[in-house]
Amino acid sequence: MTSCEEVIEKLRAKLLKGGPFSKTDEHNFKELCELTGWTEEDVRNALMSGKTPSFHKYFTEAQRLELWLKKEEAVRKLWGAVTALLCNNIKEVCVLEAVSVEPLVTHAKTLYCYADVLSAEGFKRRWEKCIKLFNEVVERKGGLVEEKRAERRRKLKEIYKHYWRVRDLLEEIEMEIEELVKENDKEDFIRYSEDEFAPLRFHRQELELEYQTDKGHYVIVDKNGGIYLCEKDGKIIAER
Repeated sequence: MTSCEEVIEKLRAKLLKGGPFSKTDEHNFKELCELTGWTEEDVRNALMSGKTPSFHKYFTEAQRLELWLKKEEAVRKLWGAVTALLCNNIKEVCVLEAVSVEPLVTHAKTLYCYADVLSAEGFKRRWEKCIKLFNEVVERKGGLVEEKRAERRRKLKEIYKHYWRVRDLLEEIEMEIEELVKENDKEDFIRYSEDEFAPLRFHRQELELEYQTDKGHYVIVDKNGGIYLCEKDGKIIAER
C-alpha cells in the first residue's frame, strides 16, 4: 500500500467515525483535493462511499470555465474529469499516472501543472488536444458499457428461462404437497396459494426446498425428491 493509499484509509476512518481532522489530516485532505482535481465535498463523498464523482459534471464545468478564460480553474476541472473517468475509486487516483497508458493522462496532467506559464497559443493547442483525447476515451468506454449491457441482457434471458423452469417445478411440488396433506388429514395446517409459495428458499449446496406453513409447520423437499411434513422441532409428521 502506498503512502497515498494509507492517507486515504486514515481519512476515511476519521470521516466514518465522525472524528475531527487534525492539522495533518487537514493538510492531507487538501493535498488529496489537489491530486484528484475534485471539490472538497466530492472528495469527502469519495472517501466515505468509495465511488468517484460524475466525470461529465467536471468536463462540462471545465469547458464552461475555459470559455470564460479562467484557465487555471478550467484545467483543474478538466483534471478532475480525467481522474473521475479513469478511476473506479479514489485510491486509484494515487497510481493513475504510474499505471495508465492513456495519453490523455500525461497531456491533462501537464496542462494542470503548467497552465499558468503557457502562452495563450500554447494553452489553446494543448487544451484542444486534451478535449479530443478525452472524447476518444469516453467513446471507447461507452463501447465497453454497451458490451456489458449486452452481456447483462443475455444473462437476464438465461435467468428468465430458469425462472419458468422453477415455476413449473413449484407447481409439481404444490400438487405433491396437497396430496401428502390430504392423505394425512392435515388440511387445516396449510392454506395453498401461489403467493404463499413465494417464501420458498432454494439451498444451492443441499438442493433442498423448504416451505413454512401458516401454522408453523414445515414442508421440506430434499435433493432426492422426498417430501416431508414436519413439526417445528423437526419431527416428521408425514412423508411421500
